[in-house]
Amino acid sequence: MQLATVGDDGGARCRTLSLRERHGRALWFTTDQRSEKAMQLERQAGAEACWYDLTSRTQWRFRGRVHFLTPQQHPEDTLRLWRLIDREARARFCGPPPGSLWQPPKSDHYRYLPPTPEDHPAEDFSILVLTADQVDVLELAESPHRHWQYHGEGRGAPTRLVP
Repeated sequence: MQLATVGDDGGARCRTLSLRERHGRALWFTTDQRSEKAMQLERQAGAEACWYDLTSRTQWRFRGRVHFLTPQQHPEDTLRLWRLIDREARARFCGPPPGSLWQPPKSDHYRYLPPTPEDHPAEDFSILVLTADQVDVLELAESPHRHWQYHGEGRGAPTRLVP
């Protein structure tokens, strides 16, 4: 899934994230609070996530508000998702911040070995939550294509749009 944000220069930034869970209109991703993406999202009210399902030939777009669940505020949720990601992904939270300059290893080892992650979530681990206010679904499997727009819970039936 790709998530679009607005950079400090006003330009759009698109990043690929792994969707970890869905809770109704809320999409949950894991992220590092030290990342540029997290810092940008802290300063803006919302974001848009998009993905294309090749099997069903359906494009999904979710637009909404973003907030973060941290280990300090949400220990059970962050621990559950921490345990779902693999050891190598966890190790990234224990090393230098994302986007920092790479430093070659100080030993004679053939390749860089990331730090060993703890059994509990790293301090900068968090859950990025995108709560969708609007969902666009573009169905491309049949002709004519169908385009639907959903507006939050309890706001009536979806609107059909021209694809």
